[in-house]
Amino acid sequence: MKASISVKDLNKSFALAEGGGGPVSLFEALRMGRKELVTRHVDALQDVSFDIGPGECVGIIGRNGAGKTTLLSLISGITESTSGTIEVKGDLHAMLSIGAVLREEATGRENIYLDGAVHGRTKAEIDALADDIIAFSELGEFIDRPVRTYSSGMKARLAFSMGAFIETDILIIDETLSVGDATFSGKATRRMKEMTQVGQIVVVVSHSLLSIVDLCNRCLWLENGRLIMDDAPEKVTKAYLASVEKADAEDLVRKFGSPVLAPDVTEIGHLAGLALYQDGAAVTASAKAFAPADIRIAGTLQAPAPDTDLLVSLLRVDGKKVWNAKLSENSREPLPKGRFEIGIVFDPFVLGENLYRLDASLIQGGRVISTRTLTFEVRDEEGQFGGNPTLYYPLTVSGQIEKGA
Repeated sequence: MKASISVKDLNKSFALAEGGGGPVSLFEALRMGRKELVTRHVDALQDVSFDIGPGECVGIIGRNGAGKTTLLSLISGITESTSGTIEVKGDLHAMLSIGAVLREEATGRENIYLDGAVHGRTKAEIDALADDIIAFSELGEFIDRPVRTYSSGMKARLAFSMGAFIETDILIIDETLSVGDATFSGKATRRMKEMTQVGQIVVVVSHSLLSIVDLCNRCLWLENGRLIMDDAPEKVTKAYLASVEKADAEDLVRKFGSPVLAPDVTEIGHLAGLALYQDGAAVTASAKAFAPADIRIAGTLQAPAPDTDLLVSLLRVDGKKVWNAKLSENSREPLPKGRFEIGIVFDPFVLGENLYRLDASLIQGGRVISTRTLTFEVRDEEGQFGGNPTLYYPLTVSGQIEKGA
């Protein structure tokens, strides 16, 4: 029998009970009685349909709360759908949480035999696979210790190794590999590719888009419980990333608040663009601390004057001005007539984690001619000791003016 998964018009709703305006003290509880409960319905999945055939490795991506884990739970038979149908052909092994398929009091070796028996393998068949599972999991002498003594990474390695070598028809994984090290993750990826080559189905949920592109030959994108896209991983992840960055940028603007921009005085000049670049790409929502950053400001000056200048500033979300500078203070060249582009380099970009707004204003005689603004978040991927400062060191800026034709 060839393995397959068929999902048709799948819907899943949850009824959540929420407390109303009930008592908040012992006296009120004794006097007023039970809290009033309010029921709220949440549509976790809405009209989802797709088919998966033998030899396919399918990645599922989406934001938190998109319905990914709910979908895997339904396919695995752990929960029931509200409506729609799911047809699964073949023996299925699901890892929906770290150690979910493991028995805590049993040893690692005992878990291998228990799991094999659940999937219909004889003791002789499990004997033939046990050494390969133990070697792949890299647990060594810990294999004969109780699973409750394992770290989350050890549990993940054992759970994946069992699923990969018991040779079920369908393997479902929900972020299990995220706790493993890079070496084990690479081994697991190669093993899953080998499984699909012999006709097994692999379905994996991951927030790592690079892993999805490397491992899978197909990708599903879920958003608010709906299937948005089903195509090649390269196409789906690119579209998803663009959508996330746009939504993040809009969310940052809502959190920060947009400045009140005066109308451009176009007969004098105009700022056409403001962008922040890192690693050769424009930052739309999130920048990295301690990585070089390049600000590019483009505009046109119709009527130059000695007092024409460019004012650039960084504002923190609480209103604190972090940095403020004029072009005239950092460059001997005045703004030229016609098109121009200003480059300001921060090497490194030494802002602490927070929300910031970058403002650029073309001014003349103290009058604002044109303004552009960019809101972004700074992430510190390295992590620092002693708290989370707003600014680690004074910014070092180098700038240049490029004249347009």
